Amino acid sequence: MLRFSVVIGMLVACGSNVLADLEVVCPSEKQTLLLRGLAEVSRGVRTVTGSVDATGHGPITYYTVPFRKGIFSLSWKASDEKCLVFVFDSKPNGKATHALKVYVNGAPGKGKDERDVLALVTYDGSVHADKKATIVKHDHYSACNQWHEMSVTFGGDKAIVSIDDKSYVVSSERFLEPIEKCGVGHFSGSLQTRDVKIQRHDEL
Repeated sequence: MLRFSVVIGMLVACGSNVLADLEVVCPSEKQTLLLRGLAEVSRGVRTVTGSVDATGHGPITYYTVPFRKGIFSLSWKASDEKCLVFVFDSKPNGKATHALKVYVNGAPGKGKDERDVLALVTYDGSVHADKKATIVKHDHYSACNQWHEMSVTFGGDKAIVSIDDKSYVVSSERFLEPIEKCGVGHFSGSLQTRDVKIQRHDEL
């Protein structure tokens, strides 16, 4: 995974003024919830298999470890090149709502068939009755059947998404609210993950 010095640098870039007292959390079984699909853990590697259901949603694993400033990180390997999605939810009014979605090898909706794309989706101004999303796309491709390192660093109104040796910055007022849970999802085949952790400050 990313070296600790790099992680600290990301927190500085995100506007954090407290560099000490980072708490490292490896989500427990009680903090881990699988929606759809099947999961198996062997030698530290979690393998989730499954496909989309009638609603068009695939398997997704949620990790409920709230934090305001910090880093979600993991390594992952997909069995095919189809789209992956990483979901970060906040809870501004007592109800879970999306703060950020990161699509790898695809984009929302019909964009799931795109391959050389990384899409960052934010939700400023979105409410239940009037859903709005801002989608920013970048040229990117993550090969299947290979391990990739990923981290998402939150601090202030910015987030830094890093995949292997590339980083992308995105802003949203929703990032000012604590992140309630982080999700890792896919749409077909199998997705392997390891070294899932949240490095957070002691303030919430």
